[in-house]
Formats: sequence, C-alpha cells, structure tokens
Amino acid sequence: MSSISVRFFIITDDSEILKVSFNKLDRLLQSTDEEKIEKFAGKRVRAAEITVKLENRKPIEAIRAIYHYFHFNEKGILDKDRLSSDGTIVSIAGISSIFMEKVQGNIINAQQEFAKRQRDHAVWWKPDMQLERNILDAAINEFKCRRL
Repeated sequence: MSSISVRFFIITDDSEILKVSFNKLDRLLQSTDEEKIEKFAGKRVRAAEITVKLENRKPIEAIRAIYHYFHFNEKGILDKDRLSSDGTIVSIAGISSIFMEKVQGNIINAQQEFAKRQRDHAVWWKPDMQLERNILDAAINEFKCRRL
C-alpha cells in the first residue's frame, strides 16, 4: 500500500543537514521561549520540505521538494510572522492571471511579477546539485543526518 509523507530539514551555514521531526517543527511554529534554537539566533536559515512516496510505510522516492528560509529572532525563536508573510508572497506569485485585476487604461498590475522576484530571491533558495542529492537521499533514509 502506498501513501505519502512530508520530511523537514534545516541546513546549517556549513551545509550540514539536520532532520526536523514534525513534532519539533510544530513546537517551533508555536514561537515560544520554551522552543528556541540559540545557535540560529538572529539568522536566516535554509530549510527543505520534501514530500516522499511510501510503500509499506518505507520511503522509496522523493516526489516534491520545496527549499525556503526560516528566520529566527535574536532569542532563537522562529519568526512565524515572517513565515506567514513569505507564504503570502508565494501565493501572490503563483496566482493565475485570470484572478488578477484587469488592466485599466495604461496601468499594468505588476504585483505578481514583483512577488515572483521577491519569492525567488528572498523566500526560496536553490541548493547546488550535491546538497540537493544529499537532502533528497536523507528524505528516503539513504543519507545519514543528525536530528535537530
């Protein structure tokens, strides 16, 4: 029987891949003093969200990868307001043009194009080939990485 699962990772400045359990991510998203990561205090940290296909509860292949940033405040608490605004940027960038306001006269609505640029430079990141391979392999348990 096949199903899907999502795996989460944080990638450090020196490209170490750290697996983040769903429970740990959930606690980080609560953004409290009890759940902080001091080594990421004041930093923008690379993250990966990998959807994997499971066969008999074992991961067999990565089917989708999203590479984005997490921002931590000076205390090491995840900035969920920034995460939310980044999500809004991604949504606006991906809206079909049929839902955008119609052009009036000589005015062009460039909101979507600006959102795409902002998404591609400030919200998403692209790993090099080797790092991507390691992340995808970690998602299917073929690359050893530490847990956060």
